[in-house]
Amino acid sequence: MQGYQQSTYGDRIADSYDQLHGNWSPTDTVDTVVELADGGPVLELGVGTGRVALPLARRGVKVTGVDVSEPMLAQLREKDPDGLVETVLGDFIDMPVRGRFKVVLVVNSLLQLAGADTQRLCLRNIARHLAPDGVLVLEEANPAAFTRSGLEVLRITSDELHLLAAQYDPVHQHYFAQHVVLRDGQTRLHPMALRLTSTCELDLMCEAAGLRLVGRWGDWARTRPFLAGDRSHISLYRPVEA
Repeated sequence: MQGYQQSTYGDRIADSYDQLHGNWSPTDTVDTVVELADGGPVLELGVGTGRVALPLARRGVKVTGVDVSEPMLAQLREKDPDGLVETVLGDFIDMPVRGRFKVVLVVNSLLQLAGADTQRLCLRNIARHLAPDGVLVLEEANPAAFTRSGLEVLRITSDELHLLAAQYDPVHQHYFAQHVVLRDGQTRLHPMALRLTSTCELDLMCEAAGLRLVGRWGDWARTRPFLAGDRSHISLYRPVEA
C-alpha cells in the first residue's frame, strides 16, 4: 500500500481506537494470560492503547508494552496515570527490551509485519526473550476469512456509516484495507496492511525459531477448538527445550 509505514495504522486510528472496538471485552484474554503468567512478567507486542495490558496490570501482573506508534502509547498513558504498564516506543521486530518474560503476548500484531522475513525475525527474537518455562500466546487471523476483495458495509446508524474496502494479494498473502468512517459530514480513513499466515506456515516459522505448538483454540476462554470457519485462532507455543 503506497505511503503505508509500520506505524501508520496506529497513528491514524489512535484517537478513536477504543471507541471503534468498544464492544470487545478483554476478560477472557486477561484471565488466560494471568493463568499462564503465574506471577511472572508479561511482554505485550503491539500494546496499543492498553486494552489488555491495563487490566492485566490491575490484576497485579508486571506488564511491559511495546508499540511503534507514539499516539497509541499516548492514549495508554492517559488511561494509566499511575504508570502501571511500562511502555516502550519501538519496532517490536527488534524487541527493544531486556530480560526474559513468562508470557509474550501478541494480539493480531504479528500479521502487521510486512513480510515473511520480518515475521520470522520477530519470532526468533521472541524466543530469545522467553523464560525457559515461558509461553508465546498469539491471536492471529484466519486467512480464509479475509481473502475476499470488494466493498462491505460494516455499520449504519442515523448519523454514521462504516465501510470496508479491501483487496487481497494471494501471491504475497497481503491484505490491504481501508476502514472508512463517515460521520457529521467528515470522512476518516483507517488503512490496514497485513500479511496473513496459515496455521501451518505459522507453526513452521515458530519451529524454526525454536518454539513448539502446545495448544490452539477458537476463543480466548479455550472452550472450543479452532475451526476452519473461525475468523481467528489463539495459539500457544513454548520453547522446544521446555
